[in-house]
Amino acid sequence: MKRIIVDLILLFFTLLLFALHQYAHLPSPLQLLAFKAMLVSAAILHAHIARKLLFKVQVDWSATKFTGGHYIAIAFYIVIIYAYAIGG
Repeated sequence: MKRIIVDLILLFFTLLLFALHQYAHLPSPLQLLAFKAMLVSAAILHAHIARKLLFKVQVDWSATKFTGGHYIAIAFYIVIIYAYAIGG
């Protein structure tokens, strides 16, 4: 939970920004930044939950030597976050 708390907070506040229709009052670059921040934080949460459900192997990130499980988890995070970040 402590790994995703920042993303939960960021997602909550950006969703609140859109839900209360305050998005239109921001300048265009901040609108883009807020939208991308919302997409990426949602992607991180999605990737984290999906990895926990799909890959039952516990990956030890403090290990000195990476295994195949580490590389699969990293690729999984990159693919999901990239897909969300480009708008989909």
